[in-house]
Amino acid sequence: MDGTPVSGPSSPVSRRPPLPVRITVVTAAALLLWWLMLRVSGMLPGPLGRAVTAAALCVLAVALVWAARRFLDRRPWHGPVLTGPRAGWRPFLVGAASWALPGCAGMALCVVLGWSFVVRTASWDELVPGLVFLALVVLLAEALPEELIFRGYLFRNLNAALPAWAAVAAQAALFVLFGTALWVSTEGWGVLAERLPLFLGLGVVLGCIRVVTGNVWACVGFHLAFQTVAQGVLGGDYVQVRGVGTLTSVGLAAPFLLGVSTAMLLAGNPGRWRARVPDGPRA
Repeated sequence: MDGTPVSGPSSPVSRRPPLPVRITVVTAAALLLWWLMLRVSGMLPGPLGRAVTAAALCVLAVALVWAARRFLDRRPWHGPVLTGPRAGWRPFLVGAASWALPGCAGMALCVVLGWSFVVRTASWDELVPGLVFLALVVLLAEALPEELIFRGYLFRNLNAALPAWAAVAAQAALFVLFGTALWVSTEGWGVLAERLPLFLGLGVVLGCIRVVTGNVWACVGFHLAFQTVAQGVLGGDYVQVRGVGTLTSVGLAAPFLLGVSTAMLLAGNPGRWRARVPDGPRA
């Protein structure tokens, strides 16, 4: 023996914090990160400030998950199942289509039946670049970092200990805690009644899509399509909507009811809802 410590099941090198500790640390760190970046964004007004804040948030979120995998989980990066672009573009399109197909159909139904009217208020030269910029900001500030943390890191850890259906419920509860705490701390308790059901529904649907596709990119696609359309339509910068309540309740709500079944059809997979997925060997 040369005196070198041997890593084994009971050695300090191989031990890692219990699951509740890892989950709590990462959720709290994510909440603190978003809270700080919201404060910073208020100091950097304008499109450039939004772009810089979004890019910084994305980089810091990736760094958070990398550090959590390395120092808390002691597992390799591939555990969260955020694959490279070659393996991720198909699931990404499945996720985006899972929102777009029922969402666009619902909004079109509202317009055709005269329940809602959508009037473009910006020229095409403003509309197209504006929506592209909005999609980029949503991708960097919301869709990619939130999905990497909640449907990536947290779901991966939960699914190693719980059946997939229970992991979906647990990560959705954490997503509700994260989202409502963030909005209440910045906007007050008045937003709770509106935001809590939104985060709960979004967390459940995205978790189910994660199970069906087995890939975080599908969740990124769904999240990106939802937030880009919602902010682009309801933000008032490019279009005005009459009957916005009906458009929202029918068009934007349709993917919450039909998105998972649409993903099942597009992915050709009903999902393994009772399966637990081991988290692999140490890094």
